[in-house]
Amino acid sequence: MSELIYKNFFTIIVPAHNEEAELARTLDALLAQRYPASRMEIIIVENGSTDATLSIAQRYASRVDTLIPIRVIQSELGVSRAKNAGLALASAESEWVVFCDADTYLGPEALHQFNTWINRHGSEGLSVGTTQIRPQPADRLYARLWFRIYDVIHRVTYSSYALQLARTPIARGVGFHAELSFAEDLVFTRECRRYGRFFFVPTNQVATSTRRFEARGYLRQSLRWLMEALMPMRMKRRRGYDVIR
Repeated sequence: MSELIYKNFFTIIVPAHNEEAELARTLDALLAQRYPASRMEIIIVENGSTDATLSIAQRYASRVDTLIPIRVIQSELGVSRAKNAGLALASAESEWVVFCDADTYLGPEALHQFNTWINRHGSEGLSVGTTQIRPQPADRLYARLWFRIYDVIHRVTYSSYALQLARTPIARGVGFHAELSFAEDLVFTRECRRYGRFFFVPTNQVATSTRRFEARGYLRQSLRWLMEALMPMRMKRRRGYDVIR
């Protein structure tokens, strides 16, 4: 079917832990999508927050000025548990799931671009992938350069940052290891690749906060991620996630 006609059904899952400063902006961006409301849904999974994250999410779920279905659920603390809880509630119509960090912002054409790219490449056995991602704020040259380097790394190493896109049936079958509080996306992507090809969507419609880089420094944060990626699974299970807000 023509890439201009068929509209895939997207489930957008937003895990949120102590994200009162960022969540509203992320949800505003999702509600501004130029994509049929009947072909998407948003699931916000609050997990272990001690701030106003839950009340912000509930406020959006109760809005009557949008036709996009928005659901709010709670899970135990942990990003893997939150993503699994969201997957469990995905619509039976869902074809693709977008795992979107709570500090990641989708431009209004994001889902449209994802849909067009998927339709063009749908015969290639796609299973899981990610997209080009810009820094937010984007006013610093070094931030833009680092993120371009990350785009290349993600394409070459079959990895992701801030956003993962996967076929819903495959994502449901694979799931996330509940005990992992970091690098869960690396393990998830590796296991999804058993069932199809990794892909990378070029786009200018996805941006994510640079707060972690600003707090630690770009080189230090990059080296930390490299170390964590190379850790054996038993060490990943024992290591906690360093929350930066």
